[in-house]
Amino acid sequence: MLEQWVIPNFSGKSGALDFHSDLAICTMTMLKAVYKLAGRQCQGFLESILELMEIDLPVLDHST
Repeated sequence: MLEQWVIPNFSGKSGALDFHSDLAICTMTMLKAVYKLAGRQCQGFLESILELMEIDLPVLDHST
C-alpha cells in the first residue's frame, strides 16, 4: 500500500496533475463513509493516523 499511495510518474499533459493514486482516493472516501466525516475532518483524521504510525505520506487535500 505504501508504494502505491503516490503516482511517481506524471502524464506530461496540461491541467491538474495526478499525484495521488486511486488507492489513496478510495481509502479517503471509505474513511469518510465509514466514520461519517466531512472532508476536512477526514483529512485531519488520516493525517493523525499516519503520524501515529510514523508513516510519512502526503494526505489528499479535502477538496481533491
